[in-house]
Order: sequence, then C-alpha cells, then structure tokens
Amino acid sequence: MPSSADADNEAVDNEAIPESINNATSSAIYPDYSEKNHDAKSLSSQQSTTSLSDPATSGSNEKDDLESGSKPAPAESQKAKPPGHTIVLMPLTDLDRGIVGWDSPEDPKNPKNWKPSRKWRTMAPVALSTLLLPLGSTLFAPGVGLVAAEFHEYNTTILSFMVSIFVLGFGWGPIIFHAPLSELYGRKIVIAISNLMYMCFNFGCAWSTGTNMFLAMRFLGGLLGCASMVVGGGVISDMFDREQMGRASSFYALGPLLGPIIGPVIGGWIAQDLGWRWAFRFLIILSGAMVVAFAVIAEETHVPALLRKKTAIMKKELGREDLICATDEFNKRTPRMIFFVGITRPLVLLTTNPVSMFLGFYMAVAFSFLYIFLTTISTVFKELYGFSTGTTGLAYLGLGVGLMATLFVIGRTNDSMVAYLTRKNNGVREPEFRLRPLFVSCIMLPVSMFWYGWAVQSHAHWFAVVASMFPLGVGMVSTMFPIQTYLIEVFAPYGLSASANAAGNCFRMTAGAFFPLVAPSLFNRLDYGWGCSLLAFLALALCGSMAITFSYYGKKFREKFPPKT
Repeated sequence: MPSSADADNEAVDNEAIPESINNATSSAIYPDYSEKNHDAKSLSSQQSTTSLSDPATSGSNEKDDLESGSKPAPAESQKAKPPGHTIVLMPLTDLDRGIVGWDSPEDPKNPKNWKPSRKWRTMAPVALSTLLLPLGSTLFAPGVGLVAAEFHEYNTTILSFMVSIFVLGFGWGPIIFHAPLSELYGRKIVIAISNLMYMCFNFGCAWSTGTNMFLAMRFLGGLLGCASMVVGGGVISDMFDREQMGRASSFYALGPLLGPIIGPVIGGWIAQDLGWRWAFRFLIILSGAMVVAFAVIAEETHVPALLRKKTAIMKKELGREDLICATDEFNKRTPRMIFFVGITRPLVLLTTNPVSMFLGFYMAVAFSFLYIFLTTISTVFKELYGFSTGTTGLAYLGLGVGLMATLFVIGRTNDSMVAYLTRKNNGVREPEFRLRPLFVSCIMLPVSMFWYGWAVQSHAHWFAVVASMFPLGVGMVSTMFPIQTYLIEVFAPYGLSASANAAGNCFRMTAGAFFPLVAPSLFNRLDYGWGCSLLAFLALALCGSMAITFSYYGKKFREKFPPKT
C-alpha cells in the first residue's frame, strides 16, 4: 500500500472553491453534487454564504486547499444527508462571471465521469511503475557480496545501507519535490519526468566506480524517481469515488508490496550469471519501456490542470482574457508559496498530530521488520545453508506468497467489511472500520520475528526459515492498506489526507532505511533468537496497544486531537 500519498488525495470528496469567487456567486458555480446518484442540486444561499464566510471553515480552507484544492461541505449539508451519502462540490462553468469549470456535473471530460475502461487504462501504467520502483530497491540485494568484493567494501553497515538507502529517498522525495510539483503542474508530467530520472540514475549505478558514487546514485534514484509511489494516490482520488476506492487502492498497493519480493528472486540469477551491474542494466531496460508506455497510455487526471488547459483554450477561442479557472491555485497563491506550504505541512502534521504520528510509527515498525528481513536473508542463506547467489533470491518467496494472499483477501473484502460494520452501527459509517485488519497485523508481525529468529539460531531446515516470512507478508498488507485508507478518510474534511499519508510515508521509509543498520550489531550481541524476540516483544506491545486504541477509541481520539495545521 504503497502506500500511499500525494498532495491531492484530499480530492476524494471535494473540489476547490477559489477565493476569487465571492459568496454571492459560489452557489451557482458549485452546486451540491451527489456521487451516489449524480443528481445536481443547488446549495441554498444561506449554506453557501456560511460555508465560505465562517472563520473556522474558511481558515481551514486557506491552509489546506493547496493539497486538495478542496473544501469540506457545509456542516448543515453534511448532517442533512443519509449515512454514506458523499457530497462533492463541482466547479461548473459560468461565463457571465468569467469562471471556467465543468460544463455540467455529468461532463464526460471530468475524470470522475470517465468510463471504467478509461480509468483502468490510465491506472495501469501508474500501478506498473509503482511495481518497478520498489523492485529496484532490492533487485541487486543478492549481489551485495559481489559489490563488496569489487569495491573492497566489507563494512556490514555500509553493505546493508546499499540496499536500504534507496527507500530513504522514497520517504523524502514526495515531500520535497513530487507532492507540491504535482499540485502546480498536474500528475502526468511529474510522474513522467520522475520515471525518466529513475532511469538516468540507474545508469549511474550500473557504471559506478566506487562505494560513494554508488550510494549517491542509489539515493538520488529513490529521491527523484519515486513520484508514482505517492502521486498515484492522487490519481486514484481523481478518478474513483470513495465507495470504489478499495479495489483501486488494492491494485495500486500491489507494486510497493510485491516489488521488493520479486526483485531478489530475479536479481539473484542476474547477479550470479551476468554480474551485479546487469541488475541495473535490466532496470534501465524496464524503466525505459515504462517511460514510453506511461507517456503514450496515461492521461492527465488532476482537475486543476485539466481546467487550466480548458481555460487557456476558451480564452483563445472566445477572445476573453478575463476568464479564470475555477480551481486554479495560481488565482490565490504564488508558486513559491504553494511549494513551501506543500513541503512543510506534512512535517508539521507528523510532529503535532497524534493520529498521524502514532499510525506513522505503526507503519514504521512494519517497514523496519521488512527491511531487516531483506538485508539479512542473503547472508543467512549463503552462510548458514550454503545457497548460491541465484537460489538465495528464491528464499524471498515465502514473503511474496503472504503478501499476495493477504492483498487478494483484503482487496476483495475491505469495502464489504466497512459496509457490514456500517449496517451494524445503525447505518453510521466511521473511518475506524477500516482499521480492523490491524488486529491481524499486530499478531502476525511479532509471530514472524519470533519464528524467523529462532529458526535461524537453531539451524532449522531452510524451509522453516522461508515459511517464517509468510506471516510477515500478512502483517505488512494488514498494516499498510487499512492505515493509508483510514488517513485519507479522516483527514479529507480538513484537506490534509495527502499530507498525513506523506508524513507516514516519510516516517516509515526513514525507519526502513536506518533501522536495518542496527540489525548486524543486535544479532552479533544477542544472536538471531533473542535479537528477533526483543523486537517481537516491542512490536506486540506497541502495535497491539495502538490497534486497540484506534479501532475502538479512534473517534474520540481524533476528535480530541484535530489537526492544527
């Protein structure tokens, strides 16, 4: 799940109301629109005025509309609707007032109204690129020993960092570059350029001449090449209604979860037969094909970018330079201001909001465990079981099976589970219903660590070690998928769900990059059995308590600690 978190996940529910539109005209431009039945209705003048002039509401929009271009529907309107009824404010064209939006709520050019085949055609290259990027994080992992021999680098911490430094870039790239840039210029151009940068830095890795150059190329490849990992979440929110997001999110989450597992399986044989450099040459070939496929197949889905283009066309056709785009952030803020707020908001949210902070920590625990496995499996199977470089990659299949099986189950049942819990709750839908799979993950993560540690220390059959990774796969999916979906639902009314996901992404990727660096020292001192047991006990206590707290008391918790940004 890949996570996932871009500056526009907030657009799940609403489109932006620019400040340049005054209270008197806003009800005509933004009629109340139901995703459920696609009926357009007009907001009352009183509701329209209240929603735009209320200090608390307008203050929230002033801070948050960067990410989503969105504004929560008026409280009165929300309360008047039956449970589960989604309200969307549609920006419609009003040439008398110089406003350019959609021609109607059913405008076929609106990505929400695209045919399913068109939506999935655009979604496919985005999802495939999210498979290619994580695959690159571990493709050469089985060949680390070959890199060490060529570069005369035998520091185990540095060798582990060669694998994990790539995900450090994954954590910080979205905050520094991709999220604010996608807000300014749209989804497609940002992902396309990022895919090109990823290919270029793979060239650097393939022809590195030393450890320092190799580490720099790895980090920059992750930092600048990971746009689809986060902007893809905005693509989903652009095209799919909230009730349809479960299946789309599971498809999107497949790559970030499966990529790190496929990578070593393929990379082991490449490193053994062709050398470690060919692992990166293989990535160059794949990423080059992805650059072309994405440019040809994918379409722009970002509403402000689409309406900005429509405005430019209408200005030329009608000869009216006074026309403005209804959702254009440039009507309200300078690009510098948009970029600055986009960078700082996730960090502020991560450090001031307990919901984002603790759930980000939960994901960080899961990712730390994942990369402990990914950075130690190669050594364990080569030194303890005598596997070759090629066959070592097959040891990751236990993790892959767990990921695939759980993703299939959760992807097919998550939306129906929420619907069932909503019916049991007298028709009232709560975001916390998304978090029930955490009760599975808070058990499976510690079980996997116990099993793996003692199987290695006792020199159990190699299949026992491979099987110990199955519950880790179950725990990873049961952690990432529900938390990311929950953050979108909880923070959408504030226009902050993308920032919350970006903050969690930064937290977990940083943990995934650095925590495995302590594993060699920990296992040297306590051995695998007690070293993994220590981590498992900590995970059981921390993750178990958070699963209970947020599943049953999450509503009180988030109401007591609303976001302050």
